[in-house]
Amino acid sequence: MDPKLFGRYEIIRKLAGGGMGRVFLAYDPVLNRQVGLKLIDSGTDRDSMEVIEAERRGAILQDQLAKREPGGRVAQIFDVGEREGYFYIAMEYIEGEDLSELLSRGPLTPERSVSIALDILEVLVKAHTFQTTIEGKSHRGIIHGDIKPRNIRITTSGQVKVLDFGIAKAVSMTRSLTYNQFGSVPYSSPERLQTGEMDARSDVWSVAVVLFEMLAGKPYFQSAEPSKLEWTIRNYRALSPEIAKLPGRLKELVSRALDPDLNRRFSSAALLQQELYTWREYGSQATVRTVADPEATRRTTYSEDATRRTPRANAPLQGGFRQKKRGWPVLSWNMRWIFTGVFGVVFLASVFTLVYEFRTWRQAEALRGSLEANRITLDQAKDQYRVLARRSPWQFPLLPARNILRDRYAADADRVIADYREASDSTPVFSKDWQRAKNALAAALNFAPQDKSIQGKLNLADGYLKLTAGDLKAAHADFDTARSLLPNSPDPHIGLAQFYMRGGRDLDKAESELKEAEHHGFRAGRREQAQLARGYRLRAEEWVKQADHAKELAQMEEALTRADSDFAHAQELYSAVAPFYNAVQLDAKVTAERNAAAKKLNQAKLIHADPPPITPAEYPKESR
Repeated sequence: MDPKLFGRYEIIRKLAGGGMGRVFLAYDPVLNRQVGLKLIDSGTDRDSMEVIEAERRGAILQDQLAKREPGGRVAQIFDVGEREGYFYIAMEYIEGEDLSELLSRGPLTPERSVSIALDILEVLVKAHTFQTTIEGKSHRGIIHGDIKPRNIRITTSGQVKVLDFGIAKAVSMTRSLTYNQFGSVPYSSPERLQTGEMDARSDVWSVAVVLFEMLAGKPYFQSAEPSKLEWTIRNYRALSPEIAKLPGRLKELVSRALDPDLNRRFSSAALLQQELYTWREYGSQATVRTVADPEATRRTTYSEDATRRTPRANAPLQGGFRQKKRGWPVLSWNMRWIFTGVFGVVFLASVFTLVYEFRTWRQAEALRGSLEANRITLDQAKDQYRVLARRSPWQFPLLPARNILRDRYAADADRVIADYREASDSTPVFSKDWQRAKNALAAALNFAPQDKSIQGKLNLADGYLKLTAGDLKAAHADFDTARSLLPNSPDPHIGLAQFYMRGGRDLDKAESELKEAEHHGFRAGRREQAQLARGYRLRAEEWVKQADHAKELAQMEEALTRADSDFAHAQELYSAVAPFYNAVQLDAKVTAERNAAAKKLNQAKLIHADPPPITPAEYPKESR
């Protein structure tokens, strides 16, 4: 398209489009930035209305999820509406390339592929446990529904962004499935194409197909005819032989993720994520060691000459061993029986342990399923987990239950943090809410002691509690620690801004922290403007007090001049937030205080001014 205006947006050029609309690069003069502008034809037929309704709900969900996903992996939504025969969405424009463009140049390394998959799964774990209220209706869980290479954006700095929640559905986890007719066929699961229904496992399937494509350099399902491709996936009965060509343990993980039997696949994004983390921590390192040390296998073999050696017939026994002339000693028959017995005991103990721990794993899986289906409360699940933990000395079998408990407790705290960040008048955050968030994060940290994100959020909640209690020094330390543990989050910077605004301590630093928070996706609202206004008003009142105690006119004039500047700034901010936060009355108060300060300054100048010279007509009569 030639550049033209669409509402306030100046369209620059067309970008890659999906199946449900066209996307353009556009300039937004209000935000003074480039945006991705998605246009969808409006229509009165049922299909068009369903598409637009899905896009509208998806945009709202994506907007809320982007604000609550601290890693910045979800593209932000700036504007949504209808005009000129289109439904439009203005979203964050991301410099870089789609994963599909990256894959057009060939397969990726296993490490890069797993890293990208982990970023996608991190978004899905957040989305699948996400809770919110839209138009008075409570929703829990977001299904993306269209994970594919074109919806994965790689920025110029290498960050992964997940795009287009336009066909996402808010699905209650108390139900197993929800209807959704949209999606890309090559990345849709067989049961979704068979029934038209989907749940969180549908997203996991799509991630697995994308992971295979990154590793193999070609799609898992291929066909020149769309109808044949859909038929192939619908009637999927066996794993593709291509999976056998994947490297190492990744072959096993992809095989499980794409198993034709739904019950044998990964049941959640968190489970696949944990397995990939384990591979990255241990599996890839083992591969590197094998390649780097080709002599290792040679050192485990015995030389042919050594196998030919036999002990001397009359060699004396020493400690149960018959000594050879050279090399290792040979066991006597008695010692062989002893070692055989010990080995048998160890073998049986190992088998028993494996069976016992497998049973523990199944119990942990059952606990996870009960919690996901809301058959038990979070506290009940925690108590049951403690019972399992006391029975098992190992941590691995407890992973299914531990991960879901960690995510649920962290999600409870994330809602409090997000509510405060969004500063909604309908959902104010009080000290009791921060205490609840702190307790939830402390519980989550028990399940993931090394998780820096959870630790940072715990410091954040503790900082707000201390700030409310008046322990400013400790609050500043907590916010500062949270900033180091959450480098991509705006929340610690918001907390530091609150600290600097308290009592007008350092308003310049407060505004600097708010700008840093905006750099990480935060948009300062009426709350911050009202707090800054209060800070400038309090600082102006302090300047007035200093002027009252000034001993010289110059000192008094400087203090009152600074007071007037702060009063003026406070007036501007109060006017911007009126009529909220009692701003009209406070604006009137500031105006009165500013006028009083100006009057005081004028009076001081008159008192200290030199008296005018007396004219002859004004001389006393006696002196004439």
